[in-house]
Amino acid sequence: MFNFARKEIWYEPGISIFSDMILMLGKSSNIEMAEQLFGEIEKEGLRPDTRTYTEMIGAYFRAKMIEKAMESYESMKGSGCVPDKLTFRILIKNLEKAGEKELIATVKKDCLSYIEYPEKFLEEVEKTYVSTVFH
Repeated sequence: MFNFARKEIWYEPGISIFSDMILMLGKSSNIEMAEQLFGEIEKEGLRPDTRTYTEMIGAYFRAKMIEKAMESYESMKGSGCVPDKLTFRILIKNLEKAGEKELIATVKKDCLSYIEYPEKFLEEVEKTYVSTVFH
């Protein structure tokens, strides 16, 4: 459907549309199509933003592709996009589920560089994660 709309005269490329589509494709575990769409962003004259990278990271975690999620995270940082609180919540929650303690430590350390009041943020994330796991 999206590919059809992109051929219409009225279509104007926008990064939020790509982010929404990547989110939907990730939720339906269509990781190949999400990757393809992510790869087409620059062909449309756009640049992935923090949300686009975060949606791709989330899609990889839903597909249990931890290494690819972490590669996207590194690519995000390398591109100049700044990870936000949602990015870190997704990373920490999913890495906790996967038991990836070393990666969690690395991500938490990154919070110090990217998040305002990182200790408070990490405390909130831990409370939220613990309460959802045990209730």
